[in-house]
Amino acid sequence: MDRKTENRNFTKYRERFLKHLLNTRRFSKNTIISYRHDIIQFFNFLNDLYGMEYINQINRSHIRAFISSLMKYGFDRSSANRKLSTLKSFFSYLVSINCIEKNPVILIKAPKMEYKLPTFLTVTEINNMMIVPDTKKFKGLRDRAILEILYSTGIRASECINININDIDFENETILVLGKRKKERIMPFNQNSKLSIRNYLIVRNKKSVKGEQALFINRSGSRLSQRSLIRIVKFYINQIAPGKKASPHTLRHTFATHLLDSGADLRAVQVLLGHVSLGTTQIYTHITRTKLKKIYNQAHPRA
Repeated sequence: MDRKTENRNFTKYRERFLKHLLNTRRFSKNTIISYRHDIIQFFNFLNDLYGMEYINQINRSHIRAFISSLMKYGFDRSSANRKLSTLKSFFSYLVSINCIEKNPVILIKAPKMEYKLPTFLTVTEINNMMIVPDTKKFKGLRDRAILEILYSTGIRASECINININDIDFENETILVLGKRKKERIMPFNQNSKLSIRNYLIVRNKKSVKGEQALFINRSGSRLSQRSLIRIVKFYINQIAPGKKASPHTLRHTFATHLLDSGADLRAVQVLLGHVSLGTTQIYTHITRTKLKKIYNQAHPRA
């Protein structure tokens, strides 16, 4: 079989690449879904505009045209950069298996990012949010524990729903968290979280289905889904801070911002957040600098 015939099946190589990411690179299922969507969108673009049939026909001009079309139709720069990164990884994989000779994404400049400061809650808003759940009921006890854990640890939504009861060490006040690419890290939690989890477990153990190891469960007694967790967090943030962006990531941003505001070391926050790059964590320093500037302008006689 010649290379043209071999390269014709886009779907085959896409699925081989995604399988590689899942099994070898240990990417999460949600990340795999995003990669699949990006690649399908790119190949649909090629087919619609160029009627292209072969992978080895793709060159840099096609990549640039795709990115330009994204910007034209309203995608933000962050989304365009993510899709470009997906294609770069995909074509690098094709080079590694000798499907193509060169990666057409190499040397293509990504659109310049417009950095937006993360949304976060104030300490007062956090305190107000924690008293909203009705802790006389199962749902309120569970939701209070979820909010406390997310704020006291800064973990992601996907990490939160994957916590099992055995991952919690009450004596040392730590949680074993399974992060991106299945990397484990130990997270400390505070006394408020400890009390909330203990109170929740009293009713949780009566409601869970037999053998269920998940810490957070739904009304049926099975592991809480990520979609349900997102909905829960949105509800409570909207109760105390309407108009602010409401998501589990808002509490993650709040966790990092409050630590840095209180003088925490940036590298320590990086480890707690599970960031590979310090640069990812540094966006939170913009918030603290903005706050310091505001204080300076209000307090300095010649500001």
